[in-house]
Order: sequence, then C-alpha cells, then structure tokens
Amino acid sequence: MGGCKYFDFTIRYQTPITVFGYCVETYTLRLMFQLLFISTMLHWDEMSKKSKPTKNLHIIYDPEKMWVLASPIRVEVLNAICALDECSVTEVAAFTGRSRTSLYPHIEQLVEAGLIFEGDARLAGKRYEQLYRPIARTVATKHNSKDPENVAYHQAYGNAVGRLMARLHERATASPNAVVRGPLRDTNAGISTAWVDDNSLEEVNKLVERIWEICRDSRPEEGKRLINIGVMMAPDRRKD
Repeated sequence: MGGCKYFDFTIRYQTPITVFGYCVETYTLRLMFQLLFISTMLHWDEMSKKSKPTKNLHIIYDPEKMWVLASPIRVEVLNAICALDECSVTEVAAFTGRSRTSLYPHIEQLVEAGLIFEGDARLAGKRYEQLYRPIARTVATKHNSKDPENVAYHQAYGNAVGRLMARLHERATASPNAVVRGPLRDTNAGISTAWVDDNSLEEVNKLVERIWEICRDSRPEEGKRLINIGVMMAPDRRKD
C-alpha cells in the first residue's frame, strides 16, 4: 500500500466493552480500528487509480503482453475501449457487433495483461454493470528486429490487423450509408506500390503520424462519429 502504517487506536479499559452490540476485549477493538483504517486506505487507493486521466500513449515491451494483441478480436475490443474511454461489455458488444458472451474471455485477457482495468460499476436498469477503462488512448508495441519472438509477434499482429480491417471494411461497404466519394469519404481501401526516396518516405511517415495524432486526440462528443482507420506499410524486398 505504498508505505501505509498502522495507527494504534487502542482504548484501554479495565473490563470488556460493547461495540456494535458485541462484547469485545480491548485488543479486539484495536484490531477492528486497524482493519477499518486499512480498508479505508485500500478503498482510497482504488478510487485514486480510477480517477486518473487516461494517458495518450502506452508502449508494450513485454513479449507476453504483446501476444495478447495477436488476435483480431482482442485488437477490436481494445480499440473499442480506447475509443469509448470508459464503457461496459454491453457497449463494447454494440461497438463491435459481437455478443457479450463471446467478449468476456477476451476482456479478461486484456485485464490480466494490464491493457485495460476495471473502473466503477454503473447501474443499468435493475443491475450494476462493470465498466472498463484503457491504460491509454493508443497502445503500441516496441519492434525489435533482432528478437525472433518479437518479430513473430509483429507478423501475427499484422495478420490480425489485416483480418480485422477486412471484416470492418466488408461490413462498411454493405451499408447504404457508406460515403465512398468526396472530402467526407469514410469508406476506403486500396494498395499501391511506389518508388520513394528518403524525402518522400519521410513525408509518408509524417502523414501516418498525423493520422495517429488525430486518433489519439479524438474524444466522444456530439456531432462526431466513429471511424476505423488501419495503416499497413511494407517495403518491397523482392530481389531483382
């Protein structure tokens, strides 16, 4: 508990006394005060964690935690919670179009990996539902090309992102409300191969970083709508 110390609230009586209708000895009363103090400190500690604002970026260095995101479903769930900031499983289910029952195992793994954590409980109808918060608005991983396990993860993650974006794009194009032309276009897919020098490659990366900045700075507000953005880039390593 970060240096929490016991406070000795011992009340010295020559004879047993009554507390909450129970006859107790002096040392029992002392223990009750200590437990009450510890419980209060634990509750305050949990409240302080829940009240912390969500940071913009969290980078994963632990390979075991990286592999949690090698699943398109968990990537989608994490993205949903990052976008909603604080939400229930019901809201994640509505966001992803998946059933609540299918989401629980994935949410549990994200909690165990420390990528999301449990917030407050909210009254929904006649029952309370658990709310979840992301560790950050954007979660990234550290790529290490010299570590085979790290490389294997990033290959698996790329596959997961590709599969997820294919599913999302298929669902979007099936909607009659898809905007496929003009400056407010919200549905797009494409691939191109380009000859680039260092200057043009730097320009591409600046544009990609600008996309991520827009995503990190976005907040749910009136008049805004959600959009899924995926970016994949790979140099052509084919031999001449």
